[in-house]
Amino acid sequence: MTHTNLQKVRTLRQQIIAETNHGFADWTLVQKLLDELMDNHQQYKQFAIKENITPYM
Repeated sequence: MTHTNLQKVRTLRQQIIAETNHGFADWTLVQKLLDELMDNHQQYKQFAIKENITPYM
């Protein structure tokens, strides 16, 4: 699950960059992507702390 969260964080980050790379971003979509990004980040961070690993390595 954790690697799934990490992959999802990377994918969401790329989607956010792509969406905001031009002047006509759908800010509702960007907010949704950011919310999902934060959820996955928190889940991954909690796992990393529990497993005593360095996040995002």
